[in-house]
Amino acid sequence: MNQDYPEELSERELEILRLVATGATNQQIALALIISVNTVKAHLRNIFAKLGVESRTEATLYAIRHGLVEVARPADEALVTDSERGPNAPQQAVSLPLPRFIHWPLFAFQRALMLIALLFIVIVAMWPGARVISSPAGGRLVDAPKASGPGVEPEHASRWQTKAQMPTSRARFAQAQMDGIIYVIGGLTAQGWSAEVDAYDPAFDRWSRRASKLTAVSNVGAAVVGGLIYVPGGLDEKNVVRDILEVYNPRSDTWSVATSLPAPVCAYAIAAVEDGFYLFGGWDGQRYLDAVYHYQVSTATWRREASLKVARGFAAAAMVGGHIYVVGGLDDTAEYSLCESYDPALHAAGKDPWRTLSPMSQGRAGHGVTISEGYLYVVGGGWDSYLAYNERYDVANDAWSTFESPLLGEWRTLGLSAISAQSGTFLYAIGGWNGQYLSVVQAYSASYRVYVPQT
Repeated sequence: MNQDYPEELSERELEILRLVATGATNQQIALALIISVNTVKAHLRNIFAKLGVESRTEATLYAIRHGLVEVARPADEALVTDSERGPNAPQQAVSLPLPRFIHWPLFAFQRALMLIALLFIVIVAMWPGARVISSPAGGRLVDAPKASGPGVEPEHASRWQTKAQMPTSRARFAQAQMDGIIYVIGGLTAQGWSAEVDAYDPAFDRWSRRASKLTAVSNVGAAVVGGLIYVPGGLDEKNVVRDILEVYNPRSDTWSVATSLPAPVCAYAIAAVEDGFYLFGGWDGQRYLDAVYHYQVSTATWRREASLKVARGFAAAAMVGGHIYVVGGLDDTAEYSLCESYDPALHAAGKDPWRTLSPMSQGRAGHGVTISEGYLYVVGGGWDSYLAYNERYDVANDAWSTFESPLLGEWRTLGLSAISAQSGTFLYAIGGWNGQYLSVVQAYSASYRVYVPQT
């Protein structure tokens, strides 16, 4: 192999150049190398500059000429020069050789990790009395174990800032904001189910520990009503879907128990309203639900209201101007881009409260949703589809647009809250799953405030 390059390429650049020569797209390269699409693009810019080329085609030809890819040739073609053919020999058409995809062998440590993971799965499956979730949910209630790797490094994104990390990496928790403090409750960690409660103060970029929840659960949400944080249902450490309703008082740092749900549920969408909160869909241990439940705080009672048009779980919801917007979600067949609004006043009047709105550009599930200044912000997802950006919904104009994301590929079952500060409104995206449990805290500047002194 000829190594006389105009400027020496790094091992990573050589790896990407070889993949480019096979016809792989930036997204395919990113998935194969476990890096972001933006990182692939940055490497390609460096490769083109070093080789003095301007396109993937020119880079591919360079890779072929320098033996960086194997070339497929007809097996029966003899290598004969023009002089050997003779002056009167008929000229033959010459075809450019095509690059052939090379099977890249795994490193020894990668093979060892895969073997260990396979043995672990076999042992767990055969161990007497082992509890294995085998349900139509397809294992979506827990995160598939993967070999540990390097920590996730968020991509540079102009309006995102990295803040102090959570004390414990986790996902599938409840997140709520009250009086400028963000509370992260329960969820799953690398050690299993958690009942821990951590509080984040954006003003000081600081975390503190609060009183633990009474029951450790995952796949839950939270609603703030009347100075209390309500956390309904969830999946417990015995893989049982619960009907509990536990209530946290941030001022006294205490937990209490309220009226149980009409039925067990987890992986629902939740939205607070003036007198209580709503639950939309979810998973009951056997199937995805179309149920809509309303809890009224003043009477401590539940009632069922008009069902979802599509039964699903892992959707997200938020209240804007008297309407609840329910976005995305998944079932056994699809990850949805749906955006629907629910009007409690229409339901009370005996009318259909549902309205179908413009959908997102791609299906999402396990994402976070929050409201700021008339916009619905959707962050994360990437469950069955590749996440390359986040989305923003203009409520007044029923129109979607995109905005950048600091994490690509998958970023699901995270928490999202909007905090208004003197300098503007910030979205705080916390934790989640990106091939591993995350402790990241990323703050997005949704709006700026500029104060002009009066003269």
